[in-house]
Amino acid sequence: MKVQYTDRMATAVRTASELAAAQRSPELFTIHLLTVLSAQDDSTFSALLVANGVDLAAFHEFSANRSRQMIPPVSRTSADDIRPSQEHAALLEGAAAEMGEIGDSRLGTEHLLLAALKYRPGKGAWAVFGLSYAPVRKSLDALRKNSTV
Repeated sequence: MKVQYTDRMATAVRTASELAAAQRSPELFTIHLLTVLSAQDDSTFSALLVANGVDLAAFHEFSANRSRQMIPPVSRTSADDIRPSQEHAALLEGAAAEMGEIGDSRLGTEHLLLAALKYRPGKGAWAVFGLSYAPVRKSLDALRKNSTV
């Protein structure tokens, strides 16, 4: 099944690929997407972080630093050459599952955040910023007030 992205998510994936290319990463990793999403202060992703007490600028700085430090560069420089890493592909599958559970028809930034928290609890940024699935999901429900995307 082909998953349709929201405009914000499609733009974020494209921009994350450009970031990966600029960093000469061999693959698109989740950290690239987190870096891009945390730079958008008007997304559902960012609203959920802020609703759960996260300083958005600090989260962005953390993820940007992580993306520069953890990935060894290669000679590839075009965003078209970047392929999704296995962990990124698995996360997108988890995000699609979250989308289905919520009853949405398009994959958005909130689904990615929920999947990351559900399938990788207590790791990386989630541990540093004290985020977990249940409170973020509750925040999404409050933010949406029973609407879907």
